Amino acid sequence: MKKFSVLCLMRFGDKAGQLKGRAVLRSWKSAVVALSALLSAASAVGVSAQFSPVLAKGQMENVSPPFDVVDEMHGQKCFQVVKMVVKAKPEQVFRILVDYENAPSVFPHLKKCHVLEDHGATKIVQHQVQPSGPFGTYNYILEVKEIPNKSLEWHRVKGDFKEVDGYWKLEPSEGGHHTIVTYSSYTNGGLFIPQILIKRQVHVDMPGVMSALKTQAELGTQIAGRPSLGPTRHN
Repeated sequence: MKKFSVLCLMRFGDKAGQLKGRAVLRSWKSAVVALSALLSAASAVGVSAQFSPVLAKGQMENVSPPFDVVDEMHGQKCFQVVKMVVKAKPEQVFRILVDYENAPSVFPHLKKCHVLEDHGATKIVQHQVQPSGPFGTYNYILEVKEIPNKSLEWHRVKGDFKEVDGYWKLEPSEGGHHTIVTYSSYTNGGLFIPQILIKRQVHVDMPGVMSALKTQAELGTQIAGRPSLGPTRHN
């Protein structure tokens, strides 16, 4: 490690170059730490060829109904995709998804979510996520494009990981009173984080995301649907 540090600083010669060299070194160290954590977790839980969705420690244990995560190819990228039916209208589900500042109180592995730029239907949003297991936290900035009550689609702008793509799709059912929700995610860890381990972790954590959204949306529907007791009448 010390030899690598010296080579980095020698390569970038002057003071400005040395600062750049130190930044490269920090990125390299972070990648090694992330890879070590992923390999440790993989050896602890085992990596199955079928990527079965086994819940990890710290994740919600009561995921009902079970959500099956499948792999789908979109072009050259393998996305992890899961669907469910939510007993709430699409606009109710959409309001939860675009309430970025309150999202950490809904989704278990999202620690921070903040809108940096608001351009109407397009927003630049900062995220901090903490996957289940010994993985630490990751920070990245996404460009999110919204189609009201129908979809959200995002792409990484900068930050951790090489690529972070995905979308939510909302389709009305039961005469518009329920919603078929599709969640699709693709993360590319770059050179130092094997894709097979990222896919494994997404399969583990995705059911908790779906369960959290379903619970929040249906709870809001139940509260809105409660009959009013009206004013108390006195004889």
